Parts: sequence; structure tokens; C-alpha cells
Amino acid sequence: MKPQHDPQRSLSEALDWLIELREAGHDDPRHRHWQTWLSSSEHNRQAWQRVESLGQRLGGSEGRLLLSALRSTPVQPSRRAFLGKLCLLLGGTGALAYGGQRMLWPGLAADYHTGTGERHSLELDNHLKLELNTATALDISHDSQGTRIALVQGEIMVDSRQALSASTRVMLPKAQVWAGQARFSVRALEGEQQRICVYQGQVSVSQGNQEHPVSSGQQLLITAGQALRRDLPVASDAWTRGLLISDGMPLELFTRELNRYRRGMLHCDPEVAALRVSGSFDLTQPEQILATLGQVLPVKVEYRTRYWATLVPAT
Repeated sequence: MKPQHDPQRSLSEALDWLIELREAGHDDPRHRHWQTWLSSSEHNRQAWQRVESLGQRLGGSEGRLLLSALRSTPVQPSRRAFLGKLCLLLGGTGALAYGGQRMLWPGLAADYHTGTGERHSLELDNHLKLELNTATALDISHDSQGTRIALVQGEIMVDSRQALSASTRVMLPKAQVWAGQARFSVRALEGEQQRICVYQGQVSVSQGNQEHPVSSGQQLLITAGQALRRDLPVASDAWTRGLLISDGMPLELFTRELNRYRRGMLHCDPEVAALRVSGSFDLTQPEQILATLGQVLPVKVEYRTRYWATLVPAT
């Protein structure tokens, strides 16, 4: 009988590979060995999704604080090697935190999370409905003010129209979203503006001492020190139906969006970055989307490995 692979062992090995691949060149044979490991076990694939998300999103000087905390926290011997590798990965990098409270490792410590290309629906006891998009992690708690959602990373759709709670709050690093009866989405991705889209009802966004009401049909884009109100993008909630709908989106932006749903890394060559993409695409079939792009645009997909691909000029 084939021995069952330990999920904790898979996480430890995934951290090993993440550290190894950070140092490997494009033609390094370690990429092939990594693919063999990745395809050998479903535990391995799930572990890779989680640590890859961690490795992509941690950045900045705050990581030294987490590294110090990890080193000073007693751990069981069975976990010491795992945390040691995490410390190595975090050396000089950062972590996400909310208001100086609990430090979070994206995707690893959250109450709920989805892997790359996964979506998940939740309905809480108070009839609050949530839809988690790809590579999303969040924590949920309840207090006298209602339901509190700490969005660690990713994108969620919140439907509080039937919720029994007095209010629903979504906590972000730079803002808080307060809602009564509404349907709205919140998106917080590394390197992007935080985005709140309202589809029904109204929400209020707190940013420092400022309050920003956002009504149905509007979105609010948040950066450090400012908030910009805009009309909703075309079909911005299509992901809840498993679709990416584009109306003249630049290929560079389209590639970045598709990369969120595809395992591995997907890049766009600057020579084709300005090409425009229009259409409706099935997010459950990212490789088919890449094949379709080659049929409608003068581009082709150049694979270094199965998981590392670049869109380049067709000629």
C-alpha cells in the first residue's frame, strides 16, 4: 500500500522549493524536479498554492518584526524545522497586519481561504453570504456591532441584504467598509489599489478621519492618503459566475488578471502589452484562454516550463 503523504510534510517541502526556485535561473534543472514533485501528490499541489501565495505577497520591512516574533516563540520540535524554513523565507520581508493586532501569514493562518483558481461560497448563521474569489484569505468574527470580516488578501463578494446582523464590516489595511443591507465586493491585492464595488444598496468606507459613502453603481479606489470614486467597471462581478469579461482591456492588464487564476507564473512581453482584448472567457479553463488569445491576437505562448509562460509576439 502506498504511504499517505503528510500535509505538513508537503508544506515543508513546498517551502523548500519556493526558496530553491528563488535562486534558480530559467534553465536550471531544478524547475523540472519541482514539476515532478508538484505533480506527484494533491497535497503537494495544495501546499504549493499556499506557500506561492505567501511568497508573492510578503514584502517590506515589517517582516523583521514577524521574524523576531517567530524566533522568540516556543514551538514543538515537529514544527521547528517548518518554522525555520519560513523564517529563512521571511528574512528581510514582511507580513500583513491589521491595526497592530494579530500578524497574519496570508493563506496559512486565515479562517477561510481559497487556492489559485478556486472559488468558495459561504453562508453564515446570520444569513450573511460571502463569495471568495481565487487566492483569497479572510477571518470572520462577531461582536456587538455585527459581523467583522478581516480580508487578508484577495477578493470577496458580500451579500448582507438578508443578514440578521445590525452591520457588516470589512477590515482592510488602509480602510474599513461598513454596510447595512447591500451587495458589494472588496478587493485587496498586493501592488494594486484597494477596490470597493457596490452593486446594490450603499456602503460607507472609513479611511483615517474621512468617510466616503459609495452607492449602487459606484466603486471606490483607495491608495495611501486618497480615495477616488468611479463608475463600476464593465461586468466587474463576472468572476462570481466563473467568467472574465473584457471590453478592450490591454493585454498586459488581462494577463495580470488571468495570472490570478492560473497555477504558476504568466507574463506579458512589453511588445504586445498594449494589444486590446475583448470577449467572455471561462476562468476554469485558463490554458484554453491562452490558446484562444493566440487565435484572435498576433501573439503566442512561450513556455519555459508547464507553469512558467509568457505571451510574446507571434512573429
